[in-house]
Amino acid sequence: MAENKTTQKDLYARIATVMADDLEVVAFCQKKIEQLERNAARPRKTKVNQEVVDFRNAVYAKLLEFDEPQTNKDMAAEFAVTAQKMSAALRFLVKEGRVERIEPEKKSGAATFKAIVE
Repeated sequence: MAENKTTQKDLYARIATVMADDLEVVAFCQKKIEQLERNAARPRKTKVNQEVVDFRNAVYAKLLEFDEPQTNKDMAAEFAVTAQKMSAALRFLVKEGRVERIEPEKKSGAATFKAIVE
């Protein structure tokens, strides 16, 4: 069975309970718990990699130029990047709703992607 992971907050609360007779330790634990709660309430800042955003926009723009759906391999060759990098960009665009993934008719075929006109 998997045990629940003990959080720092739980750990400091347990220390404060066990060491209740030492006021200095209790004060320290309460201070740490307050710091953890403040940090948890603060919104996280996420860095936006502009190069990646520009690449995704370029992929979307290129897909708009094609009448037929394109494979990951074709698009990777078009941009001279690895299939992994193109796959990541296409997955993000599908998740965002800007590109449609079309499953192959045969199991051995490759999925194709077509831009959704906004």
